[in-house]
Amino acid sequence: MKLEQAINKYFSRDKLIDSICKYQLYYQIGLGSLALQSIQDLEETHKKLAELNLQIDSRKVFEAIHEIVLYLSNEDDFEEKFESHLKFTALTQMLNDFVDADKELIGSEHFSNMIYEQIKDDRYFTFEMKQQLDADYKVILPTWKETITDEIANDIKDVVTEIFSK
Repeated sequence: MKLEQAINKYFSRDKLIDSICKYQLYYQIGLGSLALQSIQDLEETHKKLAELNLQIDSRKVFEAIHEIVLYLSNEDDFEEKFESHLKFTALTQMLNDFVDADKELIGSEHFSNMIYEQIKDDRYFTFEMKQQLDADYKVILPTWKETITDEIANDIKDVVTEIFSK
């Protein structure tokens, strides 16, 4: 797929909404699992997540889509790879955010490296997590449809097009 075609497709309103929604879900579902793995207690996990209050920076989502399109759009199987790269990017961002924010995490470097290898090898996001994503996607998607208007999508696309032209 040519770069211009990829920009038009992946920065269209519908595809942006889909990508943002999935990125958010990969991040949040992955974060819940990561916190539970690090703490091993459900109640303490809820407390830790509330304490850390990690939020997704929408700019990082747009940058992630931009990077994926920029570096992979010329590959023959780009469309098949797009979502796996979106998942990888969301999960690695989540891992970095968690490790940076949790100052009480013991053995953070080892823990981070272990989880990163699982993410890289596509072993982290389990079948159960995918089922959760599929169920939550239907609930969260309408919120993003209300949030991302045609005007906002066009503005994002214009900014990205300007970045690509530099």
